[in-house]
Amino acid sequence: MATYHIKKGYTIPMKGLPEKNKASIGSPKILGICPTDFRGIKPKLTVKLNDEVKIGSPLFFDKKNPEVQFVSPGCGRISDIIYGPRRKLLDIAITLSEEEDAVDFSSFTDKGIGDASASELKEVLLKSGLWPFLRQRPYNTIAQPEDAPKSVFVNCMDTAPLANDPAFSLMGKEDAFALGIEVLKVLAGDKIHVVTAPEGKAVFDKAKGVHVHEFKGKHPAGLVGTHISKIDPINKGEVVWVINARDLILIGEFFETGKFPTKRVIAVAGNGTKTQQYVEVRAGVKLGDLLEDNLQNGPQRIISGNPLTGVEKSQDSFLSVYDSSVTVLPEPTEKHFLGWCLPGFNRPSFGKSFFSRLIPGKTFAFDTNINGGARAMVQSGLFEGVVALDVMPEFLIKAILAGDIELMEKLGILECDEEDFALCAYVSPSKMEISSIIRDGLELMEKDG
Repeated sequence: MATYHIKKGYTIPMKGLPEKNKASIGSPKILGICPTDFRGIKPKLTVKLNDEVKIGSPLFFDKKNPEVQFVSPGCGRISDIIYGPRRKLLDIAITLSEEEDAVDFSSFTDKGIGDASASELKEVLLKSGLWPFLRQRPYNTIAQPEDAPKSVFVNCMDTAPLANDPAFSLMGKEDAFALGIEVLKVLAGDKIHVVTAPEGKAVFDKAKGVHVHEFKGKHPAGLVGTHISKIDPINKGEVVWVINARDLILIGEFFETGKFPTKRVIAVAGNGTKTQQYVEVRAGVKLGDLLEDNLQNGPQRIISGNPLTGVEKSQDSFLSVYDSSVTVLPEPTEKHFLGWCLPGFNRPSFGKSFFSRLIPGKTFAFDTNINGGARAMVQSGLFEGVVALDVMPEFLIKAILAGDIELMEKLGILECDEEDFALCAYVSPSKMEISSIIRDGLELMEKDG
C-alpha cells in the first residue's frame, strides 16, 4: 500500500461538523429527481404527468446516449414535472403510494457476477439506472459505456469542510463494497485503485485484487483529482473512470437484492441547523422534509453538498443524486463597520489578516458573507498553495478567460475539475467564481473536442 502526504491545501476551520450518530426521519410523501444533476446529458422524458411508476422504473434517458437510463427512486404517481427557461427539464416529483413495488432485476443478477461478461454487466447497470454513478475524467461526465478506461478510481474519503465521513456513514456495508469491487473488476480488469484515509479503513478492507492507496493531509487530499494526479495521471486521449465508495456500495446492494437501492445516509451540517447529525433518508428526499424543525431562526442558505462545491437550493428542492451531505449557513443581513481593521479574534483568516491565526485549532461560525466585492484579478501566488495538481492555476484561469484552447490544454486543463479549484475561490482576494471559470473552460474544450 502506497501512502501520499498532501502538503498543499487548506482545512477550513468551520463549526457545524455533524456528530457521529445516526437518526432517521418520517416516511416522506414526495420524492424527486433533478435531471440537471447529471452533467452533459440531454434528458428525454419517458413518463408524463399522473403516470404510475415503480422503484426503478425509467423516468428519462439521455438523447445523446439513449441506453443510459435514469430511474425512479420511489413507487407512486408522477405528480409534477417542472420546466425552466427554454423548456429545460428541472425536476420530476413523485407522490408516493403505500406500496413499495419495485422493478425486479434479479433475473440479471442470479447468474452471479463471476459468470457475467463486461457487456452483460454494462447492460444491467444501464437498465437499472446505476450506470450514471460511474463518471469519467476528463470533464467529469457520466462514463461512456463504449470506452475502455485506463484505470478506475474508487474514492473512500472526503476532506471537504463539514463533509460526510464515509468511514462512519458506510459502516456495516463491507460486503456490498466488496461486491461492487467485483463488478468493477469485470468491467475494467485489475486497474482498480481504492483510495482511503488513514482512519476508518476497515469498511473497505474486504476488497481484494485492487491497488490500495492512503492519502493524508489538508483538503484537497480527499479529492479524486488529487488521487489521479499522484497515482495515474491522465494523458491526452485517455479516459479514467471514478466513483465514490457510497455509490459503489449502491451497486453492490443492487447485485445482492436485484432491486434499485433507495436508502442513503446524509450528513446534515452547518451552524445554520439546530442539530448536526447523520440522517438515514430516501433517495430524492425533499430538503424541507430532511431539515424539518432543524433550522435556526433567521435567513438561512441551504446547500446540497458541502460549502465549497455544493449548490444552493430551496426547501422545495430535492436532494441531489451525487450529494451525501446538506449544509446550512446563515445569510447575514448586517455589515461589519471597519471590519478589516479590527483584531478579528473571532473571524477566520487564510492569511495573517486577523489575530485568529495565532490560535491553532480554533473553529469559527461561518456565514455566506464574502466580505468584499468582485474586483480585478491580481496575481498573488495564493492559488498555487491550495491546488494540489501539477498546474499553474493563475495562468490557466487567464487562458480560460481569454478563450485560448491551445494554451488551456498545454496548461493541463484536462487534468482538472472545478472542485480542484474550489479553495481558490475561498482564498481569492478578487472574490472571483474560480470554479465556474474552470467549468466554462472544460465545456469549451469538450465542444472543441
